[in-house]
Amino acid sequence: MPQEVEVWYILPALRRELAKVMKFDRGQAQKTIARMLGVTEPAVTQYMLNKKDKPKRSRGDQVKIPETLKPELLKSADTMIEAWSKTDPSDNAYETTTREINHLILVLRDAGVLCDIHREHCQGVHMDCNACGTE
Repeated sequence: MPQEVEVWYILPALRRELAKVMKFDRGQAQKTIARMLGVTEPAVTQYMLNKKDKPKRSRGDQVKIPETLKPELLKSADTMIEAWSKTDPSDNAYETTTREINHLILVLRDAGVLCDIHREHCQGVHMDCNACGTE
């Protein structure tokens, strides 16, 4: 199911890429990144590791987010950082994070990336599958 692909593969990969742009492009502390993304600090540490020659630890590690998505990642990261910098976490910061991650999932779906990942990692998905109506 495409929704399972989003949970198992896309969401962890998006968190990884958001953590990297927040850290390396926007200079955020790992503790802050963990809070914004709703993950633990050790998870953020794992996202930062260069794992080219190491075995993949999670399904999200098996997915490469296209470099063409980086401008969208930066915009979403900026929106999230701004929301978290001026609000109490009980305010709209969590809602902003959810909205931005949903936006990025839609961008991936519209670009056909979700379908490619679904075909690659799920048995029985045909090359001409159009279950999501995106292609």
